[in-house]
Amino acid sequence: MFAKATKNFVRETDSGGDLIPVSHLNASDKVQLLGLVTKRKKFWCWQKPKYHFLTVTLSDVLTEDKPIKPVIVESDFAKYMGKFEDFVQGSIETSFGKISLGAGGKGYMENRSSFGNLRKQEIDLQQLMKDIKDRTINLNSRLLQQVIERKHEVLCILREKIITTQKCTISEHVQTEEKISGVMGCSKKIIKVSVSENASMMKDASVILEIPPATAIAYGVIELFIKHSGQFEFCLLDEQQGGFEKESTEGSTYPHSALLRDAAFLYQPDAVDNEMYSGAKNLIPSDASLSVLKQDLSWLKTQFQPFVKLPEDKQRALYKTLCELLLHEEMVTALDDVLDDICTGDKPDLKELNLTQQQDLVDFLELLGCSLQSELLLEKHQPQDEALFSAAHLLVSAISELSDTLVLLRACCDLQVVPALCCLPNIASADGTVMLNSPLVAALTDRGRFDVVRRLFASSNISLEMTESSLKAVTMKEPRFFPLVLYVALYGFYALGGNVQELC
Repeated sequence: MFAKATKNFVRETDSGGDLIPVSHLNASDKVQLLGLVTKRKKFWCWQKPKYHFLTVTLSDVLTEDKPIKPVIVESDFAKYMGKFEDFVQGSIETSFGKISLGAGGKGYMENRSSFGNLRKQEIDLQQLMKDIKDRTINLNSRLLQQVIERKHEVLCILREKIITTQKCTISEHVQTEEKISGVMGCSKKIIKVSVSENASMMKDASVILEIPPATAIAYGVIELFIKHSGQFEFCLLDEQQGGFEKESTEGSTYPHSALLRDAAFLYQPDAVDNEMYSGAKNLIPSDASLSVLKQDLSWLKTQFQPFVKLPEDKQRALYKTLCELLLHEEMVTALDDVLDDICTGDKPDLKELNLTQQQDLVDFLELLGCSLQSELLLEKHQPQDEALFSAAHLLVSAISELSDTLVLLRACCDLQVVPALCCLPNIASADGTVMLNSPLVAALTDRGRFDVVRRLFASSNISLEMTESSLKAVTMKEPRFFPLVLYVALYGFYALGGNVQELC
């Protein structure tokens, strides 16, 4: 709930910028200026980096025992207030039954969000650079040795943070009116943030979280590039990347990244909110036929073969579990983090989940052959079936990236249109046209199904239109990597049906 509110705040106030939302309320106290933060590079090309707060500051790892007293500049950041309105469209009548896919439940909804008056605290960089001139980092410290050994982490310093100045409440309302084909009920969570006034509380909320003044809701970091000698520099330009000098001569430490090494180089994201390295923004062209994805998707048949080879009962179990996860965004995010941790040899932290959620993740991981220790902590070892684990990791990471449209993806699975969608990139003409008389896309001729698919595609920067005789699917302006991520998810679900080898 807190993570959703801070994520929305950053998206509304700093889209494409440097701010990173604080993901857990109990992490707010760790957001200290000049504190050290590790940035974990992600496995798959579309993933955003993951940040972890350390318990020490830059002063603690410098060779000279001379504390740095940073100059902190404080200023008004913004008065964050938002009003969001949503009118749910009527149901769609189809040959499959009735579909209702409103984004906010039935009827009209007005949602007001406010963190109140916010303040920004930041380090005076010019003064800091004078204070650390000619000083070096002690690479022999136990903490830094652990970071260096992981090889996939970059050391950063926390340079700025956004804090609240008033007591705020975050409330979560749950609505369950939505149905798909009369089969699936979709629980829709509405997150509201408001400033508490006169100690009043909203009484109609399902869950209420109160956050005190001076709570950090977002922060910014600067990466460090650290040389063998301990000399270091701040990476202040977009094209500069942090890390340790010796990493440049070492290969990947990820157990199953070789299959996507080239793709990861091309599409590697860096900044928050889906921004990418300079020069890599338009690798999927604008206004292009879906056929441009054919080359990028050619490796998916091989990558998802482990799903096809599974016994039918295990296929069904994985498929059912993943479909259920599509209705619970926080569980998708948690599972994505857990799979990353397994690959890096770290023990996942499941403390943010309740016992039922923890058990659900454990059950899923056991389907992948991952052993467990007591207290729901995973052992540090390679999965029994690395190929199966790699396929699941790839699919879950794609689903996690589609967090805003998981209900639509679930609808496409239930309406059995995934096979037709998987065929589109392979049969689309140079201008994106596919004739409706093709039996491969017969499922999309139904207007109700088509409208669901159109909304899913639009959320992934793909335009889908239908005439009397044809479909036309083309990428939107600057689609980034979203069309690719959507098709990774679609191929994965199709493969769990045992059909990936039959892709047209």
